[in-house]
Amino acid sequence: MMGAASINGITTSYDDAGAGENVLVLVHGHPFDRSMWRPQVEEISNKCWRVIAPDLRGYGESSVIPGKTTLDVFASDIDTLLGQLNIQEIVIGGLSMGGQIVMEFCRLYPERVRGILLAATSPGAETEEGKRNRAKMAFVPTLS
Repeated sequence: MMGAASINGITTSYDDAGAGENVLVLVHGHPFDRSMWRPQVEEISNKCWRVIAPDLRGYGESSVIPGKTTLDVFASDIDTLLGQLNIQEIVIGGLSMGGQIVMEFCRLYPERVRGILLAATSPGAETEEGKRNRAKMAFVPTLS
């Protein structure tokens, strides 16, 4: 089921599939959106798990806010979404930037976390070269 919630001044779109006490939240990386998790959402939600995959602010169908969004803001958005969905405790996983958001979520909201899943991520701050490479990936030049 697709949903949308008004949280922290933005609209966040998300997929919510499956049912049960066990809840898995999947956080996408840059420059992706929640659709990258569709195979996992479909498979895991059929195994007595509820799976939530939100679009982070500025990605997919969620609101775009000008300026820089820090990891703690992304983590707060996830926490607020969980509150609106009446979800207390989760396993949370993320890819790349999503993994960094997961680590920040764990730091800020440890009482919510039953387990974590990290893929292709690093706890260190991004280097200037990494920022340039990420910006190049996000920029698609037009052909003249």
